Amino acid sequence: MTEITGVNGTSLVDEFRNLKPRQLLGMAVALVVSLVLEAVGFGTMCIGFLVISVILYMLPHLLGVESVRIKAILGAVFIVVALVMGTFMYTGVNNETAGMIDQDSDKIMDVGYDESSGVLTATLVYPSGVVAEPYVIHGKIDGIAFGNMRATELSDRIPMVAVSTVGAGTVYSADIDLPMDSYNLVTVYWDDDTGMQFTVDTGVSGDDMVGICFTGAIYTVAYSAVIFYMILGFSALMRRSITKTRAKMEAQGRLYPQGYGRCKECDAIVLPGEITCRKCGTYIDVPDELRAVKKDYFVCTDCGSEVPSDAKACPKCGARFDQGSVETEVRHVDGSVDTSTEYFVCGDCGEKVPSNAKRCPKCGATFDEDE
Repeated sequence: MTEITGVNGTSLVDEFRNLKPRQLLGMAVALVVSLVLEAVGFGTMCIGFLVISVILYMLPHLLGVESVRIKAILGAVFIVVALVMGTFMYTGVNNETAGMIDQDSDKIMDVGYDESSGVLTATLVYPSGVVAEPYVIHGKIDGIAFGNMRATELSDRIPMVAVSTVGAGTVYSADIDLPMDSYNLVTVYWDDDTGMQFTVDTGVSGDDMVGICFTGAIYTVAYSAVIFYMILGFSALMRRSITKTRAKMEAQGRLYPQGYGRCKECDAIVLPGEITCRKCGTYIDVPDELRAVKKDYFVCTDCGSEVPSDAKACPKCGARFDQGSVETEVRHVDGSVDTSTEYFVCGDCGEKVPSNAKRCPKCGATFDEDE
């Protein structure tokens, strides 16, 4: 069996094993919440699919799940389970009322469709003195997305004609002639804004109904899936770019490697070359191999820490330094160097000169050996 390994050499199995219990729980919660929202039709609402995608990605991410592969698998599980739910949870929809456009249902008393004649009848109740022209629109349902139906090839307005009265209601009819072996969405409007929506089954088979639900589920789940993987891909590219930039800066000596780039006391960012934290003043203790090469420091004889050349005390142990004992170095134009821990003042120009110097580096005055 071949193990799948990432760029860093870590196998997918190890990545799952390294997940903490709270991270596994967070992934499970994100999956369940996303599926519940999808099942109740939230994904078919305006930006509902976006909310589902963000929940599925952000909840594990906030709990520290950084693996792109694990998040990709989580998205794949969501897609598969959501498609199964969308396909088999709604195949039992029948020719009863599918939903109301308007809840003012007292205006419609009865509705029926005669498959043999293709005539739709609806009994409507209008207030006294109100004259309206009801009409009907129908279309073949090609997708049921978690209970929400999507019909295509909608018909034009078909006027309904009053044929009789029943009590306080008026019976209207219209010839709509629905196609056979299909599942249809019919809407009776009693004015331009309100109406009643219902479905008519003219002999659709069980397999066709499964296909209709599967098509609707694909149509809806695809929105959430695309947004989820767009977020995942964008974040992966950003992380890769940041990682490359950091590696380049570390190689250039502009950043410490991970684990050494922050102050141990206040967690402030520290850069190579800094001896003390700029925020709290704590001495920055890093391994010798990570210390930047600097010419303006010396090593404390008491604790071995780096000390700026102009420091009067060690930033780590606090040892005081005798400025007079600091070695003085003078380079002459001929390339010779005079060094000494003691110095005297040139009688001609007042420059400090190492005690073993033969001439002044400033004015060029020479000194006798016995001076």
